[in-house]
Amino acid sequence: MKAAPWLTVLALTACVGVMPPAPSALGAACVADGGWVRPGVGAVDGATLIDELADAAVVLLGERHDSAAHHRWQLDTITALHARGATLVIGLEMFPRRVQPALDAWVRGELDEAEFLTRSDWAKVWRMDAELYMDIFRFARERRIALRALNVERALVREVGRAGYDGVAPERREGVGRPSAAPPAYRAWLQDIRRAHHPAASDDAAAAARFVDAQLLWDRAMAEGIVAARAEHQGAVVVALIGSGHLRHGWGVPHQLASLSVVNAVILLPWDRDSRCAELVDGLATAVYGIGRPPGADASGRQRH
Repeated sequence: MKAAPWLTVLALTACVGVMPPAPSALGAACVADGGWVRPGVGAVDGATLIDELADAAVVLLGERHDSAAHHRWQLDTITALHARGATLVIGLEMFPRRVQPALDAWVRGELDEAEFLTRSDWAKVWRMDAELYMDIFRFARERRIALRALNVERALVREVGRAGYDGVAPERREGVGRPSAAPPAYRAWLQDIRRAHHPAASDDAAAAARFVDAQLLWDRAMAEGIVAARAEHQGAVVVALIGSGHLRHGWGVPHQLASLSVVNAVILLPWDRDSRCAELVDGLATAVYGIGRPPGADASGRQRH
């Protein structure tokens, strides 16, 4: 079975066209466990950084979806921002817009966990282990922090991947506007991913363009969701949980936000021990956080039994 476009992008970002790095080039050598680093600048005090974030309009927290360690870091960051007195809205890549009523009912305390997962159609829309995210959802309900569905239906992403943005009728685009053109470096990066996954089709320019269209629609949908959350919750900090591939170098969602006049979005990325120090370059993110591996945990951050 062929991987869907959104899974292709996420699954291949870590391995496109590279050999495993030498141990001296791995992440622990450049970002200490539990430490923050501004790429191109150096280490930064975590408390100082969090104080700065409390005054931001949009904070984008990257993740690898199956990493429990990444989600613990996200929750710690959200908790720290909340403790600074910031009014928050949590935007979620995991959910398409149609399930927003379930998110609202959950935050109001009207659903138990099983009802929430059923009403939000979790098993269909995300398919990851819900426990990876439940502590974040529980924290939001306990503190009455609004949750915002940022995504569109997977079927729409697939359709754009087959037909291109212009090949999908406007009434089928779930209200998503025309994305801003991809930065050249982003387009090249996406084509590297596509060639790695579909080497036989690497010279098909039309298919390549449709692949980029699908990614841009996805980025644009989330950017528009963030803008809508800002409009609905005036003065709140929108903290969005989004796969790191949509955020790196500001190419994906941040680029679409800038085209929508949100030019000061903060990008924070988790930095694993097996990340490549050569990638820690100026412009990668506002800051990265060193994710240490707990004793007895595997590479995903899950505890081994």
